[in-house]
Amino acid sequence: MTNQQDTTAFSRGDRIAVTLFAVFFGLYLINVLLGKATIVFGWKTYHIGNVGEFLILFAASVAFIVAALHREAVRKLTRKPDQE
Repeated sequence: MTNQQDTTAFSRGDRIAVTLFAVFFGLYLINVLLGKATIVFGWKTYHIGNVGEFLILFAASVAFIVAALHREAVRKLTRKPDQE
């Protein structure tokens, strides 16, 4: 018996959670790069700050965990009885 999974079919919940993760992580990455540019080049750009960075990274982490748990729940629901 082979242990193969269908990884091409993502549910709507999976797509939403992964999209939220990508958006929040992208915002975090842009903020970090803008902060670095402010230091290196002396630009006067908007910087969210420490608390904002924490909240954005926290939201990205939660979205990633939700996507993983949702995917696992869907896999358990669609698993055949003979699979472990």
